[in-house]
Amino acid sequence: MVSSLRAYLLIVMVASMMISGCAQPDKVPADMSNRIEKELGAVEKVTVMSTDGQEVMLDLPTFMKELSGQGKDLQLSETALKQEDVRFTLVLYRKQLAPLVVAVGEGASQFGENTYRGAGAVAFYHWIQKLTGKGLLSQKIDTVLLSAEDLAKTRVLGETEIEDIRKTLAAAVPETGASLKQYPLYPNYRLRINSAERPLEVTVLTPTLISVPFGKETHTFHLDGGLFSKLTEWISPTDKKEEKQLEQLFKASRIRIAATGAMAVESLELEVRKTTVEQGIAHQAVRLLQTAELLKEAPKDPGPEQYRLFFTVNGKEREVIWYAKYFQLDANWFTHNEMAEAQWKLLQSLRK
Repeated sequence: MVSSLRAYLLIVMVASMMISGCAQPDKVPADMSNRIEKELGAVEKVTVMSTDGQEVMLDLPTFMKELSGQGKDLQLSETALKQEDVRFTLVLYRKQLAPLVVAVGEGASQFGENTYRGAGAVAFYHWIQKLTGKGLLSQKIDTVLLSAEDLAKTRVLGETEIEDIRKTLAAAVPETGASLKQYPLYPNYRLRINSAERPLEVTVLTPTLISVPFGKETHTFHLDGGLFSKLTEWISPTDKKEEKQLEQLFKASRIRIAATGAMAVESLELEVRKTTVEQGIAHQAVRLLQTAELLKEAPKDPGPEQYRLFFTVNGKEREVIWYAKYFQLDANWFTHNEMAEAQWKLLQSLRK
């Protein structure tokens, strides 16, 4: 049993100082309190390491201040935290002392050989995740390359434009709820930020939502929609002179699946403009089609039909007929690798 919040922190960070189960809640012996303060006072830098080796520095004053909000409902566990369940590693660097290293999972934290679980461990994970997100966006920005992936266009931003990016990211608010199904909306803007600390790739999911990858984690942030308006000025989503056949499908207002063949699918309709989630899935479906290879002529034996997919563009339906290794759009044939099933899984994910 943990005797107090501060004692909990010591348990996680200094496993040798566990308090026995008979200790009274919210009471810490004076000598232990002094040692806790000494251990925490020695911390001069706190960082988080991702599973792929990236390291981001946390704001030390904020970390130490909010530390007092952690530590409730924590239990010592006999089951160790598996390596594949580690989401990131917290490292506390101390003056003239070895760093304290805590492996953090979504439902458990481990220091040395001791693993702790419970609601407190879950809260600890979300807290460190939030601080990590803020740390990612607080780094100094040197240069920014803006791209619109669906248009295959890029632009190096100038200092005035970069300053707009700095101000917007500084005010971004981390998303702390459940993970979102949001795919990036057309034209799939991305910001590739270079700095002395580390490169950072920001995906603009919607006009008010961005995501940043960090190892196994994907951090999502809410921001002011004014940035998106500026992105459309810097690279216009409508200035592409000639649209290819598949690119026209980004304008679809509705997607419909018809169970007409051998594949076990269910008929469904997707109103693309209902929410940004539906719109993002529709745009991702088009990107999936774009990975296929255009054939010079129709295959001699495409095999049995799997199902049909309809995109409503400007009031007219465009039909995609799926086969095991091919699909047909208008008079053109494309070859693909198991895309029919991937497309179905993507579109029916809205039902979950």
